Amino acid sequence: MVNDRESHTIWRDLLVESTASFLHNSHAQFLGGKENLAGLFPPMRNPPVVQISLIQLAVVLLAVVALEFTLGRVIALSALLGGALCVVPNLYFGLRAFELLGPNRGKIRGARASQRAVGSFYRAETGKFVMTLVGFALVFASVKTLNPAVLFISYGLCVILQWILVARLHTKG
Repeated sequence: MVNDRESHTIWRDLLVESTASFLHNSHAQFLGGKENLAGLFPPMRNPPVVQISLIQLAVVLLAVVALEFTLGRVIALSALLGGALCVVPNLYFGLRAFELLGPNRGKIRGARASQRAVGSFYRAETGKFVMTLVGFALVFASVKTLNPAVLFISYGLCVILQWILVARLHTKG
């Protein structure tokens, strides 16, 4: 019969032999394996949150200038506000979710921080939702000369542009 100490030794030996399947130093070192396994893979980098928002803002501003010269100031203002209502909350979400903004800036790293990362995403999504709601309420309450259809179309197109940019920039990485 195998006692607890021998059982522990047998399991440890089995795990040490299988360390080649682990990709990160923390797993390999814990199991007694080689320390340089994680060097085979590049470190994860933060998503291009600011870059996406700047591209969105540039597209919105170009569209606003074109609309100003062709369809008038009310249409251009409505498009600008719709784009801003999309870009600003999304930028906040990206900066807050990936801890590029706030008190824990740059501290979420690795699997051990997964619960904090999930909490950060929930807080960021809640903030984005509140900013969007308050933004729409403020626009409708304070801007008298507004075209609601253009506002919502601009907002929707900005969301679609974000999806496209995320897909394109993600595949390049």
